[in-house]
Amino acid sequence: MNQWSPTAWLYHAEGGKHAIFRSATEKNLNCFAQEQERIAGHVLRIPKHELASAYAVCGDASADDNVAVATDYAVSNASKQETASFLFQRNVVQPLLGRSYIDLPRSVVLPPLFCARLYQQAVASGNIPPSRIQSWRIDSSETKTSTDNHAMNEGIKATLLRDHTTLIKHPRFLDQPNQNVISVEIKPKAGYITSSPLVSPKHRCKYKGTRYSLQQQLMQLGYVQKGWQHHGSETQNSKPFTPSNYSPLDLFSGNASQIQTAIKDLSNNMQNNFRAFYNGRQIFGEDISPLEGERKNILNTFVQQCGSSAFSHHDENRNADSILLDFICSVVSRILHREELLRNLLSMQLLDVIDGDGVIRVYDRLVHLCDGSNSKAEELLDKSMVCVEEAVREQSKKPQLLGKDLAKSPFELPNCSVLHKLIEEVDSFQSNSTNDVDSTHELCVRLVEQLSQQGCIYLLQNWLLSLAMCDVSFFSTFQCFADDQRTNEEYQSINNGGIMHFDGVKDEKSSFRPRTMIYYEVKVVDCDAKPAKKLRSRRKVEDVFQFITP
Repeated sequence: MNQWSPTAWLYHAEGGKHAIFRSATEKNLNCFAQEQERIAGHVLRIPKHELASAYAVCGDASADDNVAVATDYAVSNASKQETASFLFQRNVVQPLLGRSYIDLPRSVVLPPLFCARLYQQAVASGNIPPSRIQSWRIDSSETKTSTDNHAMNEGIKATLLRDHTTLIKHPRFLDQPNQNVISVEIKPKAGYITSSPLVSPKHRCKYKGTRYSLQQQLMQLGYVQKGWQHHGSETQNSKPFTPSNYSPLDLFSGNASQIQTAIKDLSNNMQNNFRAFYNGRQIFGEDISPLEGERKNILNTFVQQCGSSAFSHHDENRNADSILLDFICSVVSRILHREELLRNLLSMQLLDVIDGDGVIRVYDRLVHLCDGSNSKAEELLDKSMVCVEEAVREQSKKPQLLGKDLAKSPFELPNCSVLHKLIEEVDSFQSNSTNDVDSTHELCVRLVEQLSQQGCIYLLQNWLLSLAMCDVSFFSTFQCFADDQRTNEEYQSINNGGIMHFDGVKDEKSSFRPRTMIYYEVKVVDCDAKPAKKLRSRRKVEDVFQFITP
């Protein structure tokens, strides 16, 4: 029986709730018994509180030999039922985003002892950012109780994913030697400015800028603080916040120059929204950059791979970080401009036609229709988020109703005349800037108070889908080859990455010779559905916008 050892997985990265462990070897050490699928080139995504819970229960697992995971056990236990996350990504996200841009997750179930060892290894590695240490804290009562009651018997659910800091070889390059890989992870944020008449009068600053730009202002004013801003010392905490110049409108504009500006602005103030990897190891991120000697080695490596005297004319006053980031940003912006990902992603984000302020009212209405039960309302909504396969399949057969932004909704439109009227009013308001804001707002509020249960669910379904798409990350991963054979370009497909020619960094300080060939993939991650229970605290999230003058 094939087994996974905890030592085969290394702490790699993390977000607010999950930790990522990367396969520690590129060799075919382990595989699924039936499918011969390698763990090399994969990552495990595990909730951090589950790791802490496992350690709280199991204690020091270093002396325990029974921590290897039987792969058959891990996969077969998870495959008995498709998870809600899997169904949401397969039924809702993948058809709209594009099947070539997302790899479906695979659920695995891990023994607590295995997770306890991973917890130990991660904490001992010294690689956890100071801003994230707090989220690894063990709550001796809550976490231990939850693990005792569930995971010790059932195992801990995790997700096995492709490691998008690596590339799968294109069939045309099987005879080529392995090349070094650069991967950039970007959090694009919401690429639109809300135009919903349901925005609260106190929050009409939302009409003036993207949610991202407004949050940057609130962070500068001290009203909002993100998890990545928490540091391990008072000295670091006192570091003044510098708002980013990045505009999601530029990234989603469809214009090559604006896309490159957006990527450059992200790289100039990375925060938690831009990270770069070299052969799977992070080299750029918030407070992270390669050592001087390493920067030059990376540059020299890509010069050799491109078969040119790249950067030979750059200004000597420019440091290697700047030159390398210029190259990375130029390649990534070209990739994003030629692929359909950003256009598809924006169309899904625009399913938000009621704004967070409208969500509060629609959710309250749904709870009222559920006899005042938040739990009942949330259960209905969570179930509805994944039951769309039939609606997606039938979408092209039935006329689309009214609102232009909801035309791409994967959810079936209910027969609710009040909902139809509300959508008409929202669409009219968005299309006509001369509409009276106050009167339209009051009319739409009255319509919300008359919505049916199914009408409420429809609006909340689309908003939650939009919210999920505003919170994704994507990886743009590439290799460089000297194009000696004039290779034809290809767009990314379900089975293979894309191929494009790259003319280099076009400025007076550095240059690439033409006909460098780029082999790339763009893949979206973190596409989980947002749980309906998040709606309970939405008012607190939205009320902070009152501190910005409209």
